[in-house]
Amino acid sequence: MKKIIVFILISCFVLSITGCGKNDIHAISIVVPAGSTGTFIYSDEEISPTGRKITISTDDDLPETEVILKTIEVQEETAYLPETLLPGTPITMDVEKGAWFKVGVSLQNDTNADKTVTLEIKGIETRIE
Repeated sequence: MKKIIVFILISCFVLSITGCGKNDIHAISIVVPAGSTGTFIYSDEEISPTGRKITISTDDDLPETEVILKTIEVQEETAYLPETLLPGTPITMDVEKGAWFKVGVSLQNDTNADKTVTLEIKGIETRIE
C-alpha cells in the first residue's frame, strides 16, 4: 500500500513539474509595407534567446526570404549575417543567450496593401519595444 501511495505522489510531482514548462516558441509578426523593395523590415517585438541557438520557421505560403537579427542589447559584439529561410524548412542560428534582438525579413511587396509575415521562433522570450 505504501508503494502505491509513493508511486502516486511521485507521479503527481513529475506531472506538475512538466506542466510548468516555459513556452519558448513564439509567433513574431512583421508588417511589410506596400511598395517595399526588399530592404530589411524589422519586428516591433524584441526577442531574447533562452539558450545559445534559436530556430526560425514559417509556413509554406512565404516565399524564399532572408532573415537577419538586429542587435539591441548584447554583451558580445557579434555580426549577425542574413540567413536564407525557405518555405517549410526551418533554420537554426547561433546566438548570444540573454541578448536582445529584433528580427528582420527582406521581402518585396509590390502590392498596394501592407503584407503581414509571421515567423515562428523557438527558444526565445519576447518583449515589446
